[in-house]
Amino acid sequence: MNAFLLITIILCLAIYHVSIKAFNTKCTTGVYTFSILTSLSCALFFTLTGGNLSFSSSLIPHAAAFAVSYAAATVGNVIAIGCGSLSLTTLIISYSLMLPTVYGLFLGDPIKFGFYPGLALLLISLLLINKKGEKTPINGKWVISVLVSFVGNGMCSIVQKHQQDTFDGGKKHEFMILSLLFVALILFVFMLIKERKDLKTCIRYGWLWGIICGITNGIVNLLVMVLGGGEIPRIPVSVMFPLISAGGIVVTFIMSKLIYKEEMSKKQLIGFVLGIASVVFLNL
Repeated sequence: MNAFLLITIILCLAIYHVSIKAFNTKCTTGVYTFSILTSLSCALFFTLTGGNLSFSSSLIPHAAAFAVSYAAATVGNVIAIGCGSLSLTTLIISYSLMLPTVYGLFLGDPIKFGFYPGLALLLISLLLINKKGEKTPINGKWVISVLVSFVGNGMCSIVQKHQQDTFDGGKKHEFMILSLLFVALILFVFMLIKERKDLKTCIRYGWLWGIICGITNGIVNLLVMVLGGGEIPRIPVSVMFPLISAGGIVVTFIMSKLIYKEEMSKKQLIGFVLGIASVVFLNL
């Protein structure tokens, strides 16, 4: 059963990223509208699976901080996938686990076994990926967008850790629902400013992919909590996260090759493989 849930997480991660790419091929605008649809769909998923919910005003600061981080991560991710490689975007954003790791070191956490080899492989991977090849060129818009998503995604993990520490592992569903509603509210303001004229087109081409993204994102978060939550996790965290991270990257890479015919230069491909190894080491 645990293996089935793990495979489901990996497949949902890949479907999430491929759905973003599918939206970008249909619509050249509507980043904020699409992200709102994704956030509301995910909030609905957590509402339906949350059972007896009990909200608290003490969740608001954590939810607000998470919402800002999540909004940046989502919007940056959508833009990066739209203007660059799906495979490389997924890989770089996976590096965001470095931020909670470094943050933990400042708080006095012990240095993990895989930190230094993982960091070395990460740096080599970045150097190889950024070698401009004929097949997958790197552009400034992609770099900025993927960095915004990188920081936002890493901050999400840090805020989640604070929330779980503060509430002794409780209020997961309530925290996610409140946060995602805040995300939708933040992005709604940007949507009115940037995309009001294109709203009908964005909804027409984005509603299905936005719902798919929201549901798959919700499934991933829920199953991670199921497998890794509690005093005795069903799968050790040191095993689960390397498998999820590396598995999601590999499956997304395969889908990008099969569906969108993405190609990389030899140096970028080597950097991609080293990047997967880096993600595994950093999770050990």
